[in-house]
Amino acid sequence: MKIIRNTAARNCALMAGAAIAALSAGAAQAQSDTIIVTATKRPQTLQEVPVAVSVVDSQVIEDSQIVDLFDIQTVVPSLRVSQLQNSSQTTFVIRGFGNGANNPGIESSVGVFIDGVFRSRSASAILDLPTLERVEVLRGPQSTLFGKNVSAGAISITTKGPEYDWGGSVEATYGTFGQTIFRGSVTGPISDTLAFRLSGNLNNRDGTATNLVTDTDINDRDRYAVRGQLLWEPTDAVSFRLIGDYNKIDENCCAAVQIENGPATSIAIGAPPPFGLGEIIGDPTDPFAREVTIDTDTFNRLEGYGGSLQGDWDLGFAQLTSITSYREQTDDTNTDVDFSSAALAENPQNRSFETFTQEIRLASSGDNRFDWLVGGFFFDETVTLERDVTFGTQIRPYVDNLLTLLGAPGALGGLEGALMLPSGTFFGPGQGVIGDYTMDNRSFSVFGQADFEITDRLTFTGGVAFNDDKKDVVGTSILTDVFSNVDLVQVGFGGAFSALTMLPPTPGNIAAASAAPVDLSLLAPGIVINPATGMPLTGISNVGTVAGIIAQTPCDSANPALQCNAALDLGAVQFFDPQTSFPDPTNPLDNGQLDDNQVTYSLQLAYDVTDSINAYFTYATGWKAGAFNLSSDSRPPDPVTGVGRTAGPEDVRLFEFGVKANFDGGYINIALFDQRIEGFQSNAFNGVGFDLVNAGEQSVRGFEVESLYSPWDPLTFTFGATYLDPEYDSFLLAPCTPFDPVNCGNDEGSRDLSGTRPAGIHPLSISTSMTYRHDFNDSLSGFARLEYLHETATPLIETIPLDITRDVKVVNASIGFEAEGGFDVLFWGRNLTNNDFFLQGFPTVVQEGSVSGYPNQPRTYGVTLRKSF
Repeated sequence: MKIIRNTAARNCALMAGAAIAALSAGAAQAQSDTIIVTATKRPQTLQEVPVAVSVVDSQVIEDSQIVDLFDIQTVVPSLRVSQLQNSSQTTFVIRGFGNGANNPGIESSVGVFIDGVFRSRSASAILDLPTLERVEVLRGPQSTLFGKNVSAGAISITTKGPEYDWGGSVEATYGTFGQTIFRGSVTGPISDTLAFRLSGNLNNRDGTATNLVTDTDINDRDRYAVRGQLLWEPTDAVSFRLIGDYNKIDENCCAAVQIENGPATSIAIGAPPPFGLGEIIGDPTDPFAREVTIDTDTFNRLEGYGGSLQGDWDLGFAQLTSITSYREQTDDTNTDVDFSSAALAENPQNRSFETFTQEIRLASSGDNRFDWLVGGFFFDETVTLERDVTFGTQIRPYVDNLLTLLGAPGALGGLEGALMLPSGTFFGPGQGVIGDYTMDNRSFSVFGQADFEITDRLTFTGGVAFNDDKKDVVGTSILTDVFSNVDLVQVGFGGAFSALTMLPPTPGNIAAASAAPVDLSLLAPGIVINPATGMPLTGISNVGTVAGIIAQTPCDSANPALQCNAALDLGAVQFFDPQTSFPDPTNPLDNGQLDDNQVTYSLQLAYDVTDSINAYFTYATGWKAGAFNLSSDSRPPDPVTGVGRTAGPEDVRLFEFGVKANFDGGYINIALFDQRIEGFQSNAFNGVGFDLVNAGEQSVRGFEVESLYSPWDPLTFTFGATYLDPEYDSFLLAPCTPFDPVNCGNDEGSRDLSGTRPAGIHPLSISTSMTYRHDFNDSLSGFARLEYLHETATPLIETIPLDITRDVKVVNASIGFEAEGGFDVLFWGRNLTNNDFFLQGFPTVVQEGSVSGYPNQPRTYGVTLRKSF
């Protein structure tokens, strides 16, 4: 698909979307709709609510074998959910916006709520879905009513509550990769005013990828959860709902395969000694064999529990609601952070979150000409993080090999000798960065919204919220990597050395290096490898190596005979920045505190064109507070680029026009939008670490279509489409990267991405389904369902020049039979055509020229047996 970039073409696309709405509305006829949503914090039907919201009900969840939020995205085209480095690093993206998964100090832009309780961390939201009523996906900023971290949207999950009639269900699933799922729920009365519901699930599966080094499975499933509820209704006007849950995940996630192998991987790791480590390297020609080559299996151990109490009081003139919650979540992971079969580095992390929330709101009762809602939300969270990056046993020989490729064989030993250090001092096993961080976050919001019926058909809605957020961070980061502690300028490697780097790997050079075999027999003293081509350079004297330079006069322009152009800037293998603890008492700008506040608001006009056609226009603002980089990449801010340990808040504004139309047999909903984020918190990976910085402005324009049509009772079609045209309107100081030789070829600290398209945002996403139901006789009925998800190809990585794209064409299907007495059997398959694509890609850690990526889940299928009672 051609990406629309100019204004005229963009306007044509939006006008086309509006034309679709007009044509569909022209055929509309009145039809009632009973899908209830709470997108505005009060019950409304899907077609009444003037908000862009997608609803997935319990029937679709059961028929499609949707187990968790990862599966939800197949029926909601504007939503993307990805699980990357480990289980807790899950990202939720709506309309192309969303971040915050890979760092506990950078919060998500998409909020997840379960029974009205804000789940502040993705680790507490990715478990298998409990017994559900529905899932609502609210698109666009929701900061006026939902409080915290909903600047891009919100996912609201409503579970089934206790009932006064006995009932329940049990089910068992067996599928590919040895998957076994057991789920159960039971509900009933304890007394005339007290009822309960108890639910539980267990999910086990072998891995969908294999580690060739250890012969173990990757991307397995091993999780369980229990959930208990009590409903007490002492009078008709008062009710309390108490919920407690416990969940645990113990999995080996996530598989990263090789997409490209540059010289650092193919030679320094893969070549036989003495020029390489002779280790297994991934095969980039067949990445979807899902074969991983890491020397240490990762592990992800997550445990969470908590409870909430919701109270509702009918005061006659208004409804009072209070929701109180407390949660604890722990996250213990270890990642082979170099993603290779060599023992280069590991990244153990231990995180814990203690979260308290309180929401209270008062909403007018009845259907009045003037309706109102006021409330407040309080959030208090403590985050503790132990995050280390430590070298493995092969880091020193790997770096020696890397320096040979870069034109400086023997450099480390020579420098150790010049500094009178014992041999092997640099890059010793166990060296690295030891980090301990604590963040206390308190925030609150006070909000209100009013609906005024100007006429019987025209309603004006205005909402406003005051949001306040404070973060206090204490961080201790100790650099034990001896070599990164060396000041190369002070020891005589400044000047010309600062400009001596390996040749930039352009796409052509990388392809040549990967394809052309290197004759390792040519390697000899004085012979070095040109890293751009993978071929030896000849005619280079030993005196041009760093070891030779140490024994001679300094390498500078006064000594051209030293052939400094063949030497290496040793800073290229100083993998860690100088570490500083914070707060820094000497720097008032680095005091370990963020104190932000903002007023957000929304204005809306809703007009009933006919009894079956509704139109609305919305202008809304959203906000997300500032962020801390809680990692070894955290450093005092760069006065030029702004990259540092903090990022300022995000401010969002949205223009949206929507039409919702009912007609005989279905409905169609259209939304056209222009959404912008000022100060987008970019946290891009540069091949060694992450650079946290605010972009100037990022925008996305587009349209969404959602429809349902049933030409006759047994047959139902659904269609959803999202078109997105994103752009960095202003990003003057984007962090530089060695993979951008055009803009970063002269040691620039930043590059200008203004006017470019952000990576990873698909232009067009389509989700459609067909369901046919049939009654065989009075005691047996059945259905067949077919789903298709298509996302047009989009580049995944904006920090490298390679064309690595995500192109999705997923087919899901299910066939079910429902027998008398509540017995059901379901045959299901997901990704039946075995469509292969990457969830995300990244520059392979400390292996310049190499690229890794996370493949999607392959074809799965199975059978589910269910008994309802």
